Amino acid sequence: MEPAEQQALLTRAYQNAFSAEHKMKNWRNNLISAVIMASLCVLFVLVLRPALGMSQQASAIVLMLVALPAYFFIQHHRFINQMRGSLQKLLP
Repeated sequence: MEPAEQQALLTRAYQNAFSAEHKMKNWRNNLISAVIMASLCVLFVLVLRPALGMSQQASAIVLMLVALPAYFFIQHHRFINQMRGSLQKLLP
């Protein structure tokens, strides 16, 4: 495909995947992901940090270097999967 055709196809796929009819589903998935990630972080801070004998600074660094990138990776993977499904619907 030509680059202009690819861009048009990706634009349509994005509009299809993130249209108003899918808005509540996307919000729910994002909210559930955020709650799960926050719960895991609180569990880490309240239970695992004292059990491992880590300092507050060390646990904060671990959360920033592990939890935040993991959350971004999961969200990006979800975005790619939604776009891939939308593209498969649009392609013959």
